[in-house]
This record gives sequence, structure tokens and C-alpha cells, in this order.
Amino acid sequence: MLLSTLGIAKAHTNDNKLLSDVFSDSIVYKTVYVYDTVYIQTPLITKNQNTSNDFIKTKAIGRYDRGISNYKFIPKKKWIGGITVSYLDFDSKDSRLLYSLFKDIDSHARTLSVKPFIGYAFKDNSVIGLKFGYNHTIAELGNLSLNIDDIDVSMKDMRYSEEGYTVALFHRAYVGIDAGRRFGLFNDITLAFNMASSSFMRDKGDTAQRIDNNIYELHLGVNPGIAVFIMDNVSAEMSFGVAGFKYRSESQKNHLGETGKRNSSGANFKINLFNINIGITVCL
Repeated sequence: MLLSTLGIAKAHTNDNKLLSDVFSDSIVYKTVYVYDTVYIQTPLITKNQNTSNDFIKTKAIGRYDRGISNYKFIPKKKWIGGITVSYLDFDSKDSRLLYSLFKDIDSHARTLSVKPFIGYAFKDNSVIGLKFGYNHTIAELGNLSLNIDDIDVSMKDMRYSEEGYTVALFHRAYVGIDAGRRFGLFNDITLAFNMASSSFMRDKGDTAQRIDNNIYELHLGVNPGIAVFIMDNVSAEMSFGVAGFKYRSESQKNHLGETGKRNSSGANFKINLFNINIGITVCL
């Protein structure tokens, strides 16, 4: 009874300390009740707990604090490099949804896009770098017939091909969503210059019509995505285009030697299904 009273008095005088400090010489820890208060032994920090250096504070925008938890995903002074590939293949034989409106349809289209890139992390989770791209598209229409009430349209023997090159400056901002540095989100803001040549051909009996285009385009785009580290320094990523502004200049020449030129500009705010990229990134 006397020892218990002394223990309570000692715990009462050291109520700002952990129980392990109170009974530092004891092997078995006890729960001591003082004025209906229960003291529970809890550690202040564990050896495997992440330090504050792994967490990046996100500055509030004006008076609004979004409360975004941003863990370090790509550390400062790291180099990243990789390649993204996009491939789309469509064949009318594989589609059944168009048969209600179209008949005797024979078409095939495919597009391939390869974009290697390299970047440098000038601060945690912020990367600036260069992208290079190659794009190749072919679309062929063997036959197409449309018959709706009094409308009867038929087209055949048409072919479109395009080949282009791209160089771009990009800024990528990462958001680490877990302390283990495995999963992260990112957003690319890209300023790109595209140069391409295309041709459109159509056979009309004994006459073959052909139009050649030279295309120059300046494009500012926004491409969000997700990245997952599948190895310590290798991550898989997927991104897609959601917004963009562009200025485009085209010059044309047909098989008769006639020429033409036009300039256009515009903006789009939608998910571009033809701009979905899957790739691998290496962080060194």
C-alpha cells in the first residue's frame, strides 16, 4: 500500500513525462490511476517513421489552403529520362456498332507515336526538360456506303497518310500521394513545335487525285497523368491530353500543280483519346 501511494505521488509530480520515464528501472510497466486519469505508454516517434524531409509543404493559394498532402516523389537534383508510346489501330471488320447506318464498309486506320524525353529536377517534385516525338498515321477507306431514307452516299479508294516530328519544352509537377514513394500524380505543361507532311489520295476511274500538305504547328498543352514506381528507380506512367492551344499553318499542292495556304488557331478543353500515352521513366 505504501509503495502504491509513493508510485502515485511520483507519477503525479511527473505528469508531463511518459510512463517509461517514471518507471525507467522497472521491466514490467503498470497503469497508474491519478484523479480518474489513465496514463498510457505511447512512443513519441518510431525508428521507421518518415522524417519531415519526406513531406513537401504546399503553399496556400491566396487565402485558400487546399490541404494537399505532397510527399517527395522525385528528389531535387535527380535526372529523369524515358519514352512514351501511343498506338491506335482500327479495322471496320472488328466493329459492329456502325452496321446500323453503314453498309459495305471497308476501312482501316492506325497511328503510332513515339516520344523520348529527358528532364532535370531543379527542386523536389518539379522537373523541366525536353521532349522529342515521331508520329506516323495511315488511314485507308476501301469502300463506304451510307443509305438513310433518300440519302445515298458512296465513297471508295481513299487513302490518307501523315508523318511528323516534334520538339518540345516541358515542365512537370509531381504530387506524391503516399509516404513510401510508390504512387504519384503529375501534370505536364508542354510548349511544342510540330512539323509534318501529309498526303491524301483518291482514285476516280482512270484519274488519281492527290493533295500534299506541309504542316507547321505551335502547340501549348496540358497533360495530367499517373506514375507508379515498379522498381526503385523505374516507374510506369500514363498520361492524356485534356486542354490545348495551337496555331497551325498549312500549305497545299494538288496533282495539277495548284497551290494554296491557310492559317488557323484554336483551343480545346476535352479528353483527347488520340493523345493517350503509356511509357517508362528512369530516375537517376
